[in-house]
Amino acid sequence: MTGPRAALLYLLGSLVQGVGLLLIQPFAIRVLDAEQWGLVSTSVVTIQVLVVLISAGLPLAITRVWFDAHNGRSRAHGMHSFLAMAALLLGLIFAGGVVAGSQVSGVQVPWPTLLAMLSIGLLGAILGAQAVLRAENRPLAFVVLSLISSVGANLAGLAAILFATPSATAYLTAYSCVVGAGAAVALVLVPPVIPWRVRGVMRESLSIALPLLPHTGALMLLTQGAVLLLAALSGAVPAGQFGAVLIFALGPLTLLNALNNAWSTRLMESAADKLPVVLRAVATEALLASAAIGILASSAASAGSIILTPLPDELAPVARILPLVSLGYGLFLIVTNVVYILDKTRSMAFITPLVLVAMASAAVPFAAAGDLLAVACIQGAGFFILGVAYWLVVRTTTHGSWPVGLFALLAAIHVVAVAVLSPLPVTLLAGSLQVASAGVLLLLVGLYLRSARRRSEHG
Repeated sequence: MTGPRAALLYLLGSLVQGVGLLLIQPFAIRVLDAEQWGLVSTSVVTIQVLVVLISAGLPLAITRVWFDAHNGRSRAHGMHSFLAMAALLLGLIFAGGVVAGSQVSGVQVPWPTLLAMLSIGLLGAILGAQAVLRAENRPLAFVVLSLISSVGANLAGLAAILFATPSATAYLTAYSCVVGAGAAVALVLVPPVIPWRVRGVMRESLSIALPLLPHTGALMLLTQGAVLLLAALSGAVPAGQFGAVLIFALGPLTLLNALNNAWSTRLMESAADKLPVVLRAVATEALLASAAIGILASSAASAGSIILTPLPDELAPVARILPLVSLGYGLFLIVTNVVYILDKTRSMAFITPLVLVAMASAAVPFAAAGDLLAVACIQGAGFFILGVAYWLVVRTTTHGSWPVGLFALLAAIHVVAVAVLSPLPVTLLAGSLQVASAGVLLLLVGLYLRSARRRSEHG
């Protein structure tokens, strides 16, 4: 299968992996008590962060290596097997650390955390297999693995707390069993090879993964680390509350990542002499889209909080603020494309970790006090700083290609929109009107972008 239909299936598979917990959240959060839900939310976030950190760019590298003329397919299979084995080994090490830590401290084994570590070990095989499946152009198999490892795993967790025991341990046990089944299916779809029998693949895998670890890990923690920080400093309950509305940050980021497939292609295929003009057009489009998506997400906070949480009055204000990550992330995506074009990727090893350290340091006192609003504000500011920091790296080389004034204006508009929405009542009627108004705005922006694209294509 090729063309737009295949691209749509790959996009569907990628989105499904990010919304598995969201689909069952309205039910699970009402079945579990606040502490048990906090443990579930924190465990799933931990899984997502550590899996991305462990994979460290290898899934994308596997797909790219597949098309190399020099033994590409064997190297891709070897790299997939390396990822599966490394993830399993690290998952077992993490699980052993959890057990050893509980024995040293004399407390009961934290089974949700232990099961999360085991799931991490199994998900490496799934991610690696999906990279090969994408290279082989097997989108249906790709989507099947997404459905099993995300939607299926979370539905199994929901069934466990509904029909067995309403506890985080029951949820994570069922979740881990389905992830294990998904790993088995992955190994059937993409049979493993012994990686060290493929010449040079071990060294190649490590040379790709190790330099990207600091950036990849820091970016994931900027995205979802607030839940872990709250869990460590304030406990499972505030962490679970923050995690319940984190989708208002993750949703816009997921959409922007999908849109970046088109933006990156337009930039990468541009000739050097045409890059400044194309860059300004793409950056303008990305900033407008990011602002529109962010404002729509902020507008959906009231209605979404009523559906997703049992505490909408307390959490809707947090949900309104979280989409402020959108505009900074949109700038970050475009700038990092340019960073790759200009071969300045070494800067990624320290810029993202430095921004993470600064934001985490600022958030610590508020997280310790359980101040979710302040933590959300800091997270939004962190992505503004991230985008600007990368822009400074390429600013002199791409002088005149960045709509800086537009970025500042859109940032101000989104902040004002959040301020205007704040005093409005948290009801389904008011929330629906807010979403409808923002939807009209998004439609108008979309029509403008489409018109601008056509003018540029015919100009």
